[in-house]
Amino acid sequence: MNVTDLQEIWQVEAGGQIYEARFEELAQWIEEGSLLRQDKVRRGRLRWIEARKVPGLVEFFNEKDSINFVSSTTVAGQAAENIQSSAENYSETFSANSLPENASAAESFQNVSGFADSPEGFQNERNYDHSHSRTENSGGQNTSQKSEICCVHREAAADYFCDTCANAFCKSCPTSYGGSVKICPFCGAMCRLIKKYEEVQQKHFGYDAAINEGFGFTDFSRALAHPFKFKTSLFFGAILFAVFSFGQSAASIGGTFIMFSAFFCVMASNMLTFGILANTVENFSEGKLETNFMPDFDDFSMWDDVLHPFFLSIGAYISSFGPFILVLIIGIYLVFSSMTAQINTVQDEISKIPGTEFYDTRKTARQSDEVKQLTDNLRRQNEQRLNQQSEIATGNQPAAINEEEAEFERLNEMIRQSRKEQLESVAGKSPETRQKEYAQMFQGFLNLAPPLVVIGFLAFLWGLFYLPAACAVAGYTRSFTATINPLVGLDTIKRLGFDYVKILLMGFLIILMSAFVGMILSVIFSPFDMPVMGNLPAKVFGSIFTFYFSIVFSCILGYALFKNADKLKLYR
Repeated sequence: MNVTDLQEIWQVEAGGQIYEARFEELAQWIEEGSLLRQDKVRRGRLRWIEARKVPGLVEFFNEKDSINFVSSTTVAGQAAENIQSSAENYSETFSANSLPENASAAESFQNVSGFADSPEGFQNERNYDHSHSRTENSGGQNTSQKSEICCVHREAAADYFCDTCANAFCKSCPTSYGGSVKICPFCGAMCRLIKKYEEVQQKHFGYDAAINEGFGFTDFSRALAHPFKFKTSLFFGAILFAVFSFGQSAASIGGTFIMFSAFFCVMASNMLTFGILANTVENFSEGKLETNFMPDFDDFSMWDDVLHPFFLSIGAYISSFGPFILVLIIGIYLVFSSMTAQINTVQDEISKIPGTEFYDTRKTARQSDEVKQLTDNLRRQNEQRLNQQSEIATGNQPAAINEEEAEFERLNEMIRQSRKEQLESVAGKSPETRQKEYAQMFQGFLNLAPPLVVIGFLAFLWGLFYLPAACAVAGYTRSFTATINPLVGLDTIKRLGFDYVKILLMGFLIILMSAFVGMILSVIFSPFDMPVMGNLPAKVFGSIFTFYFSIVFSCILGYALFKNADKLKLYR
């Protein structure tokens, strides 16, 4: 094998971790006993294979097997010349020269060949955990713990411990390979950083404490505070969402280009809200409670960052409010059919009145003359009223005066309504007109068949009940088929149990807070309400609060899934 092959980087999978080393270092690992035949290795990006199947490593394994190891037992008072013979089975870096100068030969040998005097805390990982528990509980004591001292160099603090023999070592004791791999000088196994091990243990203790605490309204307060931990993401995210919400209002202007821009704004705002929901739910369900709610856009992908969240949101809305939308479409069709019949009747009445836009549309050239004729008729009617009033003054009662006045008022009201509609078609509908139309449409729905109204109400309640489950499924599965499947959501609700009722209560509180904020903003910015565009300042500031409440709702779902990760069998 040439020099280039010896310097080539290989990867080794051992103990659930992956290490990188040069090929010549693999031979040293075999000699030290760190690399076994059944361990997985690979060169570059090739597939993983067992180390015994690599031709270049077979000779090193055979040479390792041919060595006869000698195990010796030495009495504590034996002479110092036996130290070297007993240490031959260990790493070359560990020798008598690495022992403390002020230690006697007998004491040093007891620390090397037998582990009787090793710190009790590192005889095994269980004792290590107990010793650290005792250390944390004895906060006011100044006595140093044995588990924090190197078992070889008693004056040095321990930084590593061995997974196999559970002894503690300082930085100079383990043999280093590749900068990150540390080999135990006693048994040749891998060593781990004590600090990193403690962090992992603390993390697991935090998981257990959080799960034992259970999901409750304490998590609701945490969800309210979580967005403010990442103020930069909250600020720029709210600004973007406000811009996209403002762009959606442009759809009322009309036009193909404007409508396309408004649709793009809808997708962009959905990218933010549902992308944040999916990212937060996924991170929280894995125990990453202090991560940023904003997705990482460093490697921007049109599918992953825009289209995929859009389709996930569509799936969530279909699975929750799909039945209600279907009933709503049927109801709208019936209402508009009834309204069309009424409009046709009104137009027939108006078409008989000269001067209106519906009157004699095929004879527009004669409309001016007919308007003049209508004016003359009105003048004559006024003269008749004056004559009738004079007759009333003399004591004579005119005939059919009440009927004529009622008919005249009805015609004038129809003319005023027609002119009002013409004006609103240009300048936009007034708030009073919009409220009146909404009231008429709502009354039209109530006038439908009672079974359809009841079914629509039940479908709406189903949407409110199922939407949090659909969002949770979309977040932790990232699958459109799972999101649109109600059985997956119902199974999630079943596993969450009473915690799902808490989610609904928290969601209801968010809706109340959002409605209250929207009402306050509408009152404050009511002077800026425009006929076509609406109240733009209220929409912009309201969208900022909407963005914040969407993050809070995402955090609530994330905390609920994290506290019930064992029930849902989520990866953590």
